[in-house]
Amino acid sequence: MSQQDPMLLSELLSGLLPEAELAKLEQIKINGLSLDSRTLCEGWLFVALNGSLSDGRIYSAGALKQGASAVLSELTADQSSYVELTDAGFIVHVADLVAQLSRLAGIFYRQPSNKLTLIGVTGTNGKTTVTQLIAQWLELLGHRTYTLGTLGNGFIKQLEPSINTTLNAIDVQRHLAQAVTAGATYAVMEVSSHGLALDRVEDLVFDVAAFTNLSRDHLDFHGDMAQYAAAKQMMFSAKYCVKAVLNGQDPMTKQWLKQWDPQVEVSCFNQRMPDVEDYLVATDVQYHSGGIRATVATATSQQQGQLDCQLLGAFNLENILAALNVLTSAGFALNNLLALAPQLMPVAGRMEAFTRVGHPTVVVDYAHTGDALVKALQALRVHCDNELVVMFGCGGDRDQGKRPLMAAAAEQYADKVIFTQDNSRSEPPQLIIDQMFAGIKAPAAITVELTRTKAVQLAVNNAQVNDIVLLAGKGHEDYQLLGDQRLDYDERVWAQQVLAQRMIRSNDD
Repeated sequence: MSQQDPMLLSELLSGLLPEAELAKLEQIKINGLSLDSRTLCEGWLFVALNGSLSDGRIYSAGALKQGASAVLSELTADQSSYVELTDAGFIVHVADLVAQLSRLAGIFYRQPSNKLTLIGVTGTNGKTTVTQLIAQWLELLGHRTYTLGTLGNGFIKQLEPSINTTLNAIDVQRHLAQAVTAGATYAVMEVSSHGLALDRVEDLVFDVAAFTNLSRDHLDFHGDMAQYAAAKQMMFSAKYCVKAVLNGQDPMTKQWLKQWDPQVEVSCFNQRMPDVEDYLVATDVQYHSGGIRATVATATSQQQGQLDCQLLGAFNLENILAALNVLTSAGFALNNLLALAPQLMPVAGRMEAFTRVGHPTVVVDYAHTGDALVKALQALRVHCDNELVVMFGCGGDRDQGKRPLMAAAAEQYADKVIFTQDNSRSEPPQLIIDQMFAGIKAPAAITVELTRTKAVQLAVNNAQVNDIVLLAGKGHEDYQLLGDQRLDYDERVWAQQVLAQRMIRSNDD
């Protein structure tokens, strides 16, 4: 039976409703699932969730008139029955619908995650890079691999843009079903704290789950660091994973290991941890203009070999070790992986360097937290022969507390700092800049240029030959959100254009 085959609504909801109520739905077939009435097709089940931005229940009648087979809604205290027959059609009320949705979508799409080796990566920074490195390695090893995350969803060279890092519960299962249909044997996905807290992966069990690190982010959603960490920690119980890979240098790893679920096998990268037998570490690390060289060793298999790769900086070595640790935990031999490492490519917008002989190196990176900015600047410092310049902004309608922290990080670790706009959204840009200045000790040394395209030109054109210019915050994104406008803006493309214009001017001179 394919994922396109219709399913009886009574079959989908079996076990959630009394038999007498299910009997009322025996003749109803559903051909799809949707949370959005605007994308609803005839014969689909409309799931009317009461979300943070809108209440889907107000669209129930309209969805039925559009041709929905039925509507699924949350069971409330004033509900007299599970199945309500309205003039437009059936509305079925289910208790704890948000938490049930991942399981229901899994049933509808015929449990696609059971037909794949499923790998999940969570953490504040590095999720995208680690996910993409794992996928690249698997493809090089001959395994068709589907990815889900910030850069999009699909096969590496055929990514479909994604609104969220972790999709809603229905779309996660739908994409996994697409992966199975397309012949994938592995799926690698970024799992955000939102995705965990909002039950978007509630019905998934990861064969291997990885933790990259934890630093301040998303406190506008979680409230405090304890709740943020608790959301991440959910992923490392037997409910969600079989094997876990943890960053041994992150303080959170030590805390989690004190109350570790013994049903979950654990391995650590970066540093050997007490009471954890399996680990993967790098020694004799060399950072050079072409990338990284290091000796990598595992514990349990006693394997050792040389890593050579094109990626830049210490935190990318962490990302590489995380990906390696995931793959060795999944059963791949270290030496086979290391032999392929020189073929790994930098991930779009993640420490992506653009170079021209006789001109500064320009690096585009997605760093949008204080910790990420520190790591990016520290990583580039070891490659920099002259001055390190950073240009960045802070997002509007997001955690305001990290704005002075990012500014302080830039002032401490860069030689020159330029403030500009990121996605200011509905906030006044100058208000964001003022909050950034709260973290600055020497404000007179900071340059401000609110127009981002001009800020890039300022950073690149004023840099010297051996300087490195870090353009932080936008990374892979191809848009900028200013007020209620979504403007086309790809910093990777613009950086290359500005470099090319600089070359033309220097040749004319």
